[in-house]
Amino acid sequence: MRYIFIFSCFFACIGILCGESTHVVQKNETLGGIARKYGVPTAVLQSYNGISNPNLLFVGKKLKIPSGSSKQVTYVIKKGDHLGSIATRFGVKTEIIIKANGISRPDLIKVGQKLVIPLGTKAITPKHPTLPSSVLKTLNAIKSSSRWKKIVIHHSATPVDDAMNMHRVHKARGMKNGLAYHFVISNGSRKATDGEIYVGGRWKGQLDGGHMKKSSLNKTTIGICLIGNFELRAPTSKQFNSLESLCRYLMKSRRISIANVTTHKILHPNHTACPGKHFSLSSFLARLKS
Repeated sequence: MRYIFIFSCFFACIGILCGESTHVVQKNETLGGIARKYGVPTAVLQSYNGISNPNLLFVGKKLKIPSGSSKQVTYVIKKGDHLGSIATRFGVKTEIIIKANGISRPDLIKVGQKLVIPLGTKAITPKHPTLPSSVLKTLNAIKSSSRWKKIVIHHSATPVDDAMNMHRVHKARGMKNGLAYHFVISNGSRKATDGEIYVGGRWKGQLDGGHMKKSSLNKTTIGICLIGNFELRAPTSKQFNSLESLCRYLMKSRRISIANVTTHKILHPNHTACPGKHFSLSSFLARLKS
């Protein structure tokens, strides 16, 4: 047994000298437990060692542990993946993967597509998106009420639309104050630019929303609508950036916790699918947590 121990230590030392350490799987160890031991995401360890099924980990298998000099791994997109979920698995920001792979349309990634995942703190580190100065000036000029407790995200369910048209439609439906939402974020259709934030009259006047079925929720929730039908396709990257910057501002200024950033569907599960299957709340919340 002593010879086996010395032999194992010898190969471990070789790994360290070469800038890459190794780990020999022991009885009852899991890939997740090993990953935590070395301070790397499980997905990174899995991809780095070419493991297709993390549940089939055999005692005695040698795993390569990424060192600080390891810059990237390759990941093959699987069914059900989206950039947000992949970024969360590898412990990086969605924007890092987008920039590293030159992705212009995050909603058009395909199963089987290979992605380069940059690792380490020296990888591309984007700053949080910020509000345009004109929008920030408008928001700072509004004396906001203390009653707002939640942020509710919606989609328009229409591929082409804008805030002013929605205002006219809602007015025609009998809504005294017109546009039901406090904010609208464009997808670039009609006259608005992609990601453009429209500050509605309900926010400027600190009025109840008209976006929820229950009037009690309209009194305490901030309604943000993204133009687009997310049952068909995901929001644009610029819409996501604008939504993130707007939510960060509202969370900070109105002291709204991340637990209270939600969607229409979550609050009214039997009433609507809004904002659609291609909007991932978990991925968006991961961005807010970063």
